[in-house]
Amino acid sequence: MNKEEIIKESKNKRAKKLVGLRNYGKHGQPFDFPCELGYHCPVCKYPLTIKGNYDERLDWSEYWGFIWCSVCNKDYPSALCMPDKDRAIDIYLDCVEEVILRIKKKKSGNKTI
Repeated sequence: MNKEEIIKESKNKRAKKLVGLRNYGKHGQPFDFPCELGYHCPVCKYPLTIKGNYDERLDWSEYWGFIWCSVCNKDYPSALCMPDKDRAIDIYLDCVEEVILRIKKKKSGNKTI
């Protein structure tokens, strides 16, 4: 199966239930690709750049706090995709904090999550 044949779809019911799906809505699609921010697939072994161009196998997952690899066809928690361990810890904590805030907003009846 080549990259064009892969259809990205929600397959991780637990991730969908726990963190929910991203809602780009009024906030729009993220501007930078994950590779441009230093993320790497935790399974694939490859250089960040090839002939001066970023390897773009990673994309933002439909799950909050996850990144999708087009080669593995899997969604990974974004903290696992950060080689810099200090940044990975901050990313993990940011994701947990975001989910907690979204849950609180949902419980309060605020639908703009």
